[in-house]
Amino acid sequence: MRTVRVRVYGRVQGVGFRYYTLHTARALGITGYVRNEYDGSVEIVGAGEEASIDEFVQRVDRGPVRAHISKCLVEELPEQHFTDFEVRY
Repeated sequence: MRTVRVRVYGRVQGVGFRYYTLHTARALGITGYVRNEYDGSVEIVGAGEEASIDEFVQRVDRGPVRAHISKCLVEELPEQHFTDFEVRY
């Protein structure tokens, strides 16, 4: 198992990014959460199998059609356990 924090910058709020992330995470079996940050970025914490996390990060770095990602930072975290993937407010 692997846990990562991903911070995504650019035009990522108001374009369906959180729900894109939610559906992508659930399709790949990733647990954790996604939330908008006050600085206009999106924070994602995801936990799952190594290959699933790699695919998840690649998809998040592309984002939905209306998003424009200028920067995507990935940070390894100590292993965390979540029961589902959710949008946090």
